[in-house]
Amino acid sequence: MTNQPAPVSPRVDHSPGVERPQTVTEAASLLRESSGSVLLQGGATQLDWGGPVVNPGLVLDTTELAGVLTHNPADMTASMRAGTTLASLQQHLAGSDQWLALDPPAARRGATIGGLLAAGDSGPSRLRYGGLRDLVIGVTLVLADGQVARSGGHVIKNVAGYDLAKLVHGSLGTLALVAEVVVRLHPVPRASRTLLGSADPEQATAAALAIAASPLEPAALEWFSDPGTLGRSGRLLVRIDGTASHADHAAERMSQLLAAHGIRAETHAREDEPARQAWDEQAAAVLGEAGTQSGDRSGADHETVLRVCGLPSDFGELATQVARFADETGMGLELATSLGLGIHTVRLVGPDLHDHARLMTASRDLALEQGASVLTRSRPDGLDDLVDPLGPPPGHAPLLARIKTQFDPDHRLAPGRLAPWA
Repeated sequence: MTNQPAPVSPRVDHSPGVERPQTVTEAASLLRESSGSVLLQGGATQLDWGGPVVNPGLVLDTTELAGVLTHNPADMTASMRAGTTLASLQQHLAGSDQWLALDPPAARRGATIGGLLAAGDSGPSRLRYGGLRDLVIGVTLVLADGQVARSGGHVIKNVAGYDLAKLVHGSLGTLALVAEVVVRLHPVPRASRTLLGSADPEQATAAALAIAASPLEPAALEWFSDPGTLGRSGRLLVRIDGTASHADHAAERMSQLLAAHGIRAETHAREDEPARQAWDEQAAAVLGEAGTQSGDRSGADHETVLRVCGLPSDFGELATQVARFADETGMGLELATSLGLGIHTVRLVGPDLHDHARLMTASRDLALEQGASVLTRSRPDGLDDLVDPLGPPPGHAPLLARIKTQFDPDHRLAPGRLAPWA
């Protein structure tokens, strides 16, 4: 797509200095020889996630800490510097008919491998292949004091040492700089079939549960709302990967299962325009590039985005109740969800900050009542004065605080990102 939104800028009160190291040694020296707070960034696609970062004295930008270091097609592993964009890595691997089985929508905005690991971001293919935390087999980190730490290696079954990759996964740059990453790869599927159908949230939820209980194993299962419906109707996408014969047979059985739940689905090959367009629309829905009921797409100044992670079985109720809240406030609402995983994107759109605060609080309270976790992905300027972007601390907040203190005793990295939790 063209005219894509610009990366979100960090919420800071002044312009800090920016350094762009090209090697792990340079990055370590910058952290060792500097003092004060530091903001770590890669492609700058997820800087607004979590709490606001307060006045960093230094921005350490990894975009020049980039490039594929090794690629072993026989072992199906690769290593790269953390500033390597996912798009460039996939292009490099394509010549060997391999890929890193990761497809977050943020990749189209230049998301880097290190940034995706730090954000814990994933995409539709996580249903089959797992997230980046499951695909990383080795990592090199630079701690806040400039120490370099390594875990794992280039062998998939290497289990030596602490699994630091899983520790920094989703840490939002608060524990260490991700400098290098080693990943395991997968062969590009020989064939892929996408089933497209219309469904409301309750239908989609019931279908997702039936699919999970069946022997069918889709590679992706997504739903996103139709513009102007407050999430009350939308499109269901099911992708099946494998050999051509397997994909065709599984798609037929999947179509029958969906029909039993009142969903009439069309099947398209990966190369077909309807399939490509549908997945493009799914990515746009997650990123906020789709339309809204009001037609107002003026950007982050008018929207609050929540990422809710809960049980797949709870999505129907969540969608219904949030739509009711939106009706009461007169705000716009867009929903997108990885149904099989229970990872939902809730986008609230409107011009009034107090409406944002009310709807964000009500939506978050409902999700927390369901036992879900909630992360604020973005919000309008000024909303932090009305509502805490992090919300009530989880039960493991004391553990988060201890880990933060252990890795970053002076709390230099991304100050405020997890405040007051850690």
